[in-house]
Amino acid sequence: MRRHRVFLLCTVGLCVISFLHYYKALHYVSLLRELSAPYPNIKSFIMVTGFFWRERATPLTSASPEQGPPPALRPSDTRSHAGGGVGKIGGEPELKMAAEPKAPQPWVQPEEPQHKNVDPAEKENVKLVWLPSSPARQRPDFLRQNLPSIAVKLEPKQVSTSDPIRLLGDLHKRTFTLQEDNTQYFVSTKAGARCFRQGTEVAPPRDEAGTGKSRPTMSGALQRKILQVSEDLNTGGKAVEELSAPRAKPKRGKRLVKCVCRPGWHGPYCGVPTMVYHSNLPTKERLIPRDKLRRVINAINVNHEFDLLHVRFHELANAVDLFIVCESNFTAYGERRPLSFLHLLLNGTYDYVRHKILYVFLDHFPEGGRQDGWIADDYLRTFLTRDGMSRIRGLRPDDVFLINDADEIPAQEGVLFLKLFDGWTEPFAIHMRKSLYGFFWKQLGSLEVVSGCTVGMLKDVYDNDGIRLRRRDYYTMPGFRKYENDTGHILVQWSLGSPFHFAGWHCSWCFTPEGIHLKLVSAQNGDFPRWGDYEDKRDLNYIRELIRTGGWFDGSVQEYPPSDPKEHMYAPKYMLDNYKHYRYLLENPYAKQSALSGG
Repeated sequence: MRRHRVFLLCTVGLCVISFLHYYKALHYVSLLRELSAPYPNIKSFIMVTGFFWRERATPLTSASPEQGPPPALRPSDTRSHAGGGVGKIGGEPELKMAAEPKAPQPWVQPEEPQHKNVDPAEKENVKLVWLPSSPARQRPDFLRQNLPSIAVKLEPKQVSTSDPIRLLGDLHKRTFTLQEDNTQYFVSTKAGARCFRQGTEVAPPRDEAGTGKSRPTMSGALQRKILQVSEDLNTGGKAVEELSAPRAKPKRGKRLVKCVCRPGWHGPYCGVPTMVYHSNLPTKERLIPRDKLRRVINAINVNHEFDLLHVRFHELANAVDLFIVCESNFTAYGERRPLSFLHLLLNGTYDYVRHKILYVFLDHFPEGGRQDGWIADDYLRTFLTRDGMSRIRGLRPDDVFLINDADEIPAQEGVLFLKLFDGWTEPFAIHMRKSLYGFFWKQLGSLEVVSGCTVGMLKDVYDNDGIRLRRRDYYTMPGFRKYENDTGHILVQWSLGSPFHFAGWHCSWCFTPEGIHLKLVSAQNGDFPRWGDYEDKRDLNYIRELIRTGGWFDGSVQEYPPSDPKEHMYAPKYMLDNYKHYRYLLENPYAKQSALSGG
């Protein structure tokens, strides 16, 4: 009987070992890493018992490509790197990088960051500089270069911005006082029309003979006057020009005066953009310009989307009064990361809009966020909203609050409409043009994201919680009915734009291959499968091939409608105006190279 038990145990053991080796061969990854990444409890049991094997202290993922496990080099890669290492420059000694981080322990709560008693001699004297990150300038041989999109430069010892936390001071505690926006967006004509400047046609300058056929000049362009339409009940309407000289008295009868709208603008004031005109807003007929303009607050979390961040600031700088930007020294996966945005903010990269930036610093990782990534994802928006809004002074209940992900960029026209007009309901969503890896891979339909409401609704209904706003269950909130009764407003959700008239852009995974690699290893532990756990998915050559074909990490390739950079709402205006810098997002950087190699 004892022999049978021994034989049975040996057979079961052989079967288990064979299965494990077969599983490992199928997935091309470290077995323990594959098993432990999505299921931390398995790793905890294995490491505690130590019955099957022992694993070296290697992190599952890393906060940056430099800190992560180096990819396996092929013979061709070894030959290509021969004669000079990455850490050497011109035969000089290697640049010492940060020590390899310890193995993540998801079952242990991360320690609070220690910013005090820091020895300056132990800090690396490096400086982050925002540089163009266009892969179109890369060599076509697709060599592996696990370099981040942010260049690292060695600076003299006197540069003290190597550790942004040391210079943070009270930046993350400062308050911001909202000022009134006194910009004259509307002009009132002598005939009584009130016209939106940006959406109203202007009259061409007249020549001395009064024929109106003279060539436009700079001085004439500055003296252009608003066109308005005079409609008489007894005669047909005709376009007239507002003049300072008195005109003959009109005929008897009621006279209506309207603005002459430019293409893309609608309504009696020429202030309703096409994205609102074709929206599902139920109160379009009750829209009137405000005498006292709303202030707009745009809140975002940032990781390493610095190219898109510049686009957002330039697109919305004239419509948004305050940008709340939240950065954490933890990734969404719970690992330490550098405060790259803070460094760029301190070195002057964003000086052109710094007077409108309120910096929020999240210095801890939520409990349970490592085991359930959605806890960390929700907490980012909660902390962003509550900490940021609590530091703003001079808020009014009718000001506008807008929250986006870093890859969601609303169009300026829609945000200006919210700022200038009364009569729209809340909360509101935004229909965004969807694209993948770059604006050249346009996806079907639109992405509709609940993005904003008034400050009063944010406080009374959502309890200043941004993640509650992003969800569509506002009518289940405890303060929903009370807010309706107190304000007299009927809360009806609507959306800026439509699936055919976009009100913004959502560019998913729009980075260089190195940026996509960083996004993979920083992703939260909740959106499965977590592709950053697979070594072959982190390979830069594999990522370049995905960008070239538009494929996804699961091997599928969807159908994309044709797109042209000249089409309406292809990309934000700032990107098109700086086409050379953003070429890697506006044109497929690897399509031409593959065509040349195929030819």
